[in-house]
Amino acid sequence: MNEIREISSLLDRELEAIKHSFSNDLASEKIGGKASSRVVKLLNPKVITSENKIEVMGPAFLISLAELKKAIKNRYKTPGRNIFPEVADDFVFKNGMNAINRLSNFDTSQAASDLVNLSRLVKVPSDSEKVALVRRIKPLELVDEYIIDGKHTSGSFLGSFDLPLVVMTDDGAQFDFENPSDVMGTDKRLEESMSINMKSIMLIAERVDDNTIQTTSGLKHVFLGNTMAVISLICLLIGAFSLIERRLFFFIILFICGVALAVARYLPTSWNREFFGVSEMKVVGNGYTVFKFYGDMA
Repeated sequence: MNEIREISSLLDRELEAIKHSFSNDLASEKIGGKASSRVVKLLNPKVITSENKIEVMGPAFLISLAELKKAIKNRYKTPGRNIFPEVADDFVFKNGMNAINRLSNFDTSQAASDLVNLSRLVKVPSDSEKVALVRRIKPLELVDEYIIDGKHTSGSFLGSFDLPLVVMTDDGAQFDFENPSDVMGTDKRLEESMSINMKSIMLIAERVDDNTIQTTSGLKHVFLGNTMAVISLICLLIGAFSLIERRLFFFIILFICGVALAVARYLPTSWNREFFGVSEMKVVGNGYTVFKFYGDMA
């Protein structure tokens, strides 16, 4: 942790130099600041955590677990009513095989592979505030060969990281920074949101801004559907009370009305799907990784 604080102080001094420099004071390709990004692509990155130093050979992607979960949940759709986001949570946090069994009418081969790898990174819902280095995002491939504290490791998957942590490389990096970001460059015009290609970079991932939410969309005539459901329930409840009071005529009428409304609302007929639409679960929003960085533009 002391090393991370020292690197953070070094970055602050470099960023201050950019902020107060004229274009001829520093090389024009110097750039830095605080950025919010969904994913950072790195080549041969080195990672410093509070406990370890890790080197990854080849390309890797720095991404928050919140953003990674969103990507996988939205990657697949089950036939008819899309329940894949719900299945993904069940697989990761509850019982994996029972969740996969819910996909009986779905080609589960690639989806299962993505979910297995996701479950190796995510253990509890609060892990959304962590980040990970992965080999690929689509399909999800984890880093399984790296050097940790000078020891070569192969076959053991690289897990997720608590923040803060340092990531650096001299071999190239690329990311899109989004609002809110505060990025400065010497003799460079920077947009509010743009793509950056770096020759070298040093960054400290400080936190994850997770504003992702799971929603159900695709429904039509929602108010009418909810009204039918409520009236159906009321009819059945009053009908049951009428039966208790031995008012058979009211029971039959109310029971028929309640069942008819429930069937019209929930039976998956072609008319029902056309009129009310098919519910589709998806995840919206972003799980930005917020970091400060300094380096040379490509």
